[in-house]
Amino acid sequence: MRANGADLCVETFGTPADPAVLLVAGATGSMLSWADGFCARLADGGRYVIRYDHRDTGRSVTYPPGEPGYGFHDLAADAVGVLDALAVPRANVVGISMGGGLAQLLALDFADRVASLTLIASSPAGPNAPDLPPMAPALLEHFAAGAPPAPDWTDRAAVVEHLVAAGRPYAGPRPVDVDAARATAGRVFDRATDIASSANHFQAGGGESWRSRLGTIEVPTLVLHGDVDPLTPPGHGEALAREIPGARLLLMEDTGHELPPGVWDVVVPAIVEHTGVAEPGRDEVLARIRWLGSVDTSTAFEDLYAAAARDEVDVPWDREEPHRLILDRFKDVDGTGKRALVVGAGYGHDAGFLAGLGFDTLGFDVSPTAVGVARERFPAPRFEVADVLDPPAEWSGAFDVVVEVLIAQSLPAGVRPTAIANVRRFVAPGGTLVLLALARDDDEPETGPPWPLVRGEIESYAGDDLRAVLIDRTESRWWAEFRRDRPTASGSGAVS
Repeated sequence: MRANGADLCVETFGTPADPAVLLVAGATGSMLSWADGFCARLADGGRYVIRYDHRDTGRSVTYPPGEPGYGFHDLAADAVGVLDALAVPRANVVGISMGGGLAQLLALDFADRVASLTLIASSPAGPNAPDLPPMAPALLEHFAAGAPPAPDWTDRAAVVEHLVAAGRPYAGPRPVDVDAARATAGRVFDRATDIASSANHFQAGGGESWRSRLGTIEVPTLVLHGDVDPLTPPGHGEALAREIPGARLLLMEDTGHELPPGVWDVVVPAIVEHTGVAEPGRDEVLARIRWLGSVDTSTAFEDLYAAAARDEVDVPWDREEPHRLILDRFKDVDGTGKRALVVGAGYGHDAGFLAGLGFDTLGFDVSPTAVGVARERFPAPRFEVADVLDPPAEWSGAFDVVVEVLIAQSLPAGVRPTAIANVRRFVAPGGTLVLLALARDDDEPETGPPWPLVRGEIESYAGDDLRAVLIDRTESRWWAEFRRDRPTASGSGAVS
């Protein structure tokens, strides 16, 4: 996604109806610094979890090694850009190491965007502050010995071993699962555009001290710190808890400059308890789900219907009756002996109406929650969970009437042609497709979701012997019908 003028890779866990938790990684760290299992446990605790790749990590924008095109304050602004792109006005911000410094800066410079603060392995002034405990002797000796030779950054095995070894001096005494560490390092390598560029974080300028301003932070703050942190010993966490008003300190036992799985049983409940603020309103939930719909429609639709089932949001297109144009088009039609298909049936009103006219009716939707509601409300039609992008093969050419109301416009442009082609294939010889969609002119910008369709997209439903018999536009919508002729002259069979 585009955030703060940069291309950043973002991933979310959980339902958009829950309070948002933004995870900010440390120096050289991609989103994988936050383990999948850790994110999943936060989501299971009722949090909408957001992690992302910093610049120069993972799949985000990458600059040449040694030439960062950004400063420390840009990295902080990136976090705000992620929230903007995800339609999250306020988030519970959780930062580790350098990410903890960025989180402090967010609370100071973007206070209206931060609902709470969690600082892990962080410091008010960095590891070299004269009034704070120095680095552990063993880590000082490690640095004095000089950095190990850089690996061949194109050699996956060498880079994996280099990354695993680089983390050891910062770890506490807990046993390390080396195989798991190698697996994560391998994923880091596989996702990176240029893994050597991650060291650019150490050259990003502009990180001037803001310690004197910590007393102005007003949001609830939780400080999590390893009791044997060799880089920023516990005194750094204690100083944060003293200098941020009302902050609470929780020391993690046998933990270094890290967040190992062995402390998750303590840390996850603490973070969940601390971040139970900034419950999103109904409009905000809908805006978040609309963003999801621009990248993963199947997830977005199920998220929306599931949130509606919990009375957290309204389904914006829900109608308590069949669409008026469907009522007018089919009111005098006898559907006996004919099969009808409703694409994206939602709660089932259109399918229920067609079944009442005698059609053998099937409605499908990508959302299991919507299908469950439709089955309860309308026993006459059949309803199935299916995806218009990958429908069952046996539906091809199987329906005398196909109804698509406002579905293609809900799909991103990259997959919309596939959906249109699949809808076209549903129509049996002699059958009819009726279509309703929002309209836009060719020269209008495509913004959404939903993304109104241009005339060319409506015309693209024709093909494979399916021809347009009506394309009508009012100011804001298309109403179209297409018919597939029978291959022979024996009987019309078309819906009149």
